[in-house]
Amino acid sequence: MDTNKIIIKLEGISFAYIGRSMLFDQFGFEFRQKGDRIGLIGPNGSGKTTLFHIMIGLLKPMRGSVTAFGKTRTMEIDFREMRKKIGLLFQDADDQLFSPTVAEDIAFGPLNLGKSHDEVHEIVEHTLEILGLKGFENRVTYNLSGGEKGWFRWQPYWQ
Repeated sequence: MDTNKIIIKLEGISFAYIGRSMLFDQFGFEFRQKGDRIGLIGPNGSGKTTLFHIMIGLLKPMRGSVTAFGKTRTMEIDFREMRKKIGLLFQDADDQLFSPTVAEDIAFGPLNLGKSHDEVHEIVEHTLEILGLKGFENRVTYNLSGGEKGWFRWQPYWQ
């Protein structure tokens, strides 16, 4: 098996919330091909969101390891590096869009990745342009329609 093509690997993951039964017990998962898309389905409470939180380091497993982009991720700094390449979208757009304006919401990620204000300005302008949202920059995110929130939420903000 060519492990160089593995993007993300979870190995022997065990996890339970305090006071609850084991959600994952020696769980394993590999995502192998850049550009591929996968779907994860299951009933409410089956652990889909928990799995993604473990994958990007928001939750720490009791046992097991997370490897991404060829490096085992154990500490917060490891996951920060990884989060520059992987993002997590919330189910509810109102939870995802939390800045006062559309422009500030677009700028949030790049600013937290250490981009300069000039770079962020260019990213915001480019993102608004490619999404066909010119003129939305000063719109209050809370006041966007459901369709506008959905469109804004599912588009890539920066490269």
